[in-house]
Amino acid sequence: MIITLTTDFGLGTYVASMKGVILEIDPEAKVVDIDHSVAPQDIRQGAYAMYSATPWFPFAVHIGVVDPGVGTERRGIVIACEGAMFVGPDNGLLIPAADMFGIKEVRHITNKGYTLRRASYVFHGRDIFAPVAAHLSKGVKLREIGPEIKDYVKLDFGTPAVDESGIRGEVLTIDRFGNIVTNIPRRIVSERWRFNQDLEVSIGGYDIRLRLLRTYGEASEDGLLATMSSSNFLEIAKRNGSAASLVNAKPRMPVAVRPAT
Repeated sequence: MIITLTTDFGLGTYVASMKGVILEIDPEAKVVDIDHSVAPQDIRQGAYAMYSATPWFPFAVHIGVVDPGVGTERRGIVIACEGAMFVGPDNGLLIPAADMFGIKEVRHITNKGYTLRRASYVFHGRDIFAPVAAHLSKGVKLREIGPEIKDYVKLDFGTPAVDESGIRGEVLTIDRFGNIVTNIPRRIVSERWRFNQDLEVSIGGYDIRLRLLRTYGEASEDGLLATMSSSNFLEIAKRNGSAASLVNAKPRMPVAVRPAT
């Protein structure tokens, strides 16, 4: 079975040790790195990384570790979904991706028979989440991991405000190209505007006029554009450059979009 990893660890010994634990328990597991460049302790960015990538791995176990509460009273959980399982901290990290699959049940990890002995207080990724995921990949029943819970921590990407003047949302994340991904979903955009329509965007104190295009290459050289990201959110981009650097964009920065006049 495929086991994916998403963390804020960076590539190095932390990730390697998690892989070693997984493969010792399940040598047949196929371990796939999704993203280890999540900003430290940025749960929302980690949630977006998992949301974007996990749908392309059906029938896999997905481990997420962006865990500023490690070693505290926060719980470790397993989520069973339609066609996937998620393992990680109960801090909302796993929820947007799991919701997309369809959550069937959530279990609190309490059975120490499926974790490493003498688990570190500061590395639950290696000592709890990795071994639990490996045991699940080998067929351990979910009910053996721990009791079902209903009060797990929820997280979403926010709900944009829509009125006659336009749409108000916020910056969800910024990718490595400097593209500004907002939390405004394709559904809302497509209900109001069409491709090749001019829009006005207010972000970071800047008012920008640009065109909604299908792809970056349709913009003028070094020009700004709006498009739909590969995860189906409205994105502000610059052809051959970084839109984020032009407006000093940061996650959660307000974004307002309206038709150009």
